[in-house]
Amino acid sequence: MSARPEPQDGAEFTRLLLTHQRRIASLIFSLVPRGADADDLMQETCAVMWRKFGEFQPGTDFGAWALRIARFQVMGYYNRQRRAQARLSEETIEAVAGTITESRWETSERAEALRACVGQLKERDFDLVRRRYTAGETVDEIAANVGGTADAIYKALSRLHLRLLACVNAKLRTGQP
Repeated sequence: MSARPEPQDGAEFTRLLLTHQRRIASLIFSLVPRGADADDLMQETCAVMWRKFGEFQPGTDFGAWALRIARFQVMGYYNRQRRAQARLSEETIEAVAGTITESRWETSERAEALRACVGQLKERDFDLVRRRYTAGETVDEIAANVGGTADAIYKALSRLHLRLLACVNAKLRTGQP
């Protein structure tokens, strides 16, 4: 395949992208706190993948290739951020990416495990997760409503993400719902 994608490559690219889109989006949306930023990053990632599609080796793992590009896009996003409280370490990005790229990816099992883990949270932690992800409040809105700082909310959410990730992985390893 040439270094620059040809128009006829569009059908194959679209087929592969649609096959792996959920995993790519899961990685990006799990690492980027603002939905609008995650949407933009998903679009940028797809554009980069299309530009680099000529470099993709047919017969290799498109999902792994796409997730590697998405990881680099997320790292670039955080490198462009100037607010320290919005930054995730490269180790955290890699840890989350690792769980998403696992060959045993099972959306329904993972979702069930996540529901169980969220259900085990203390009321205060559950409320924080609910406000951010169900009600869609921004971190600044949550801080104003609960009387804390945005930095404290970011740190609390980061700790909760890591706890939930560990809980989900433990449930998947042991086969518990």
